[in-house]
Amino acid sequence: MQVKGISWVGVGTDAFQPTLDFFTTVLGLETKIVDPRGVAMLTVGDGQILELFGPGTGGRALTSPPVIAFEVDDVCAAHAELIAKGVEVIGDIGTWNGFEWLYFRGPDDHIYAVKKTPPPGWEETA
Repeated sequence: MQVKGISWVGVGTDAFQPTLDFFTTVLGLETKIVDPRGVAMLTVGDGQILELFGPGTGGRALTSPPVIAFEVDDVCAAHAELIAKGVEVIGDIGTWNGFEWLYFRGPDDHIYAVKKTPPPGWEETA
């Protein structure tokens, strides 16, 4: 697998709105999607996403502490390579709105992910 860069950082928080306000008003990140149930996607740079997960959301438990996702061309191939190298994968490959991802555990016991981001314009179809 060839890592092309960091595509995503997931941040689980018990203080969803204050954290969202911090990233948008203090750091100036642009909001792409805010789900009133406590999930928000913000852009950090070209093709880079920071996603917040508040209490009670599906991603909250997986992203505390924050999780880094490495951009790859093929999540299925990365999955096979991780398994072949004895890496513990967590769950199945996830998909949503053109995104694909897979969580895995590093030797430090932290959770990481590989991710494939859809082409520009994905936020218009969300």
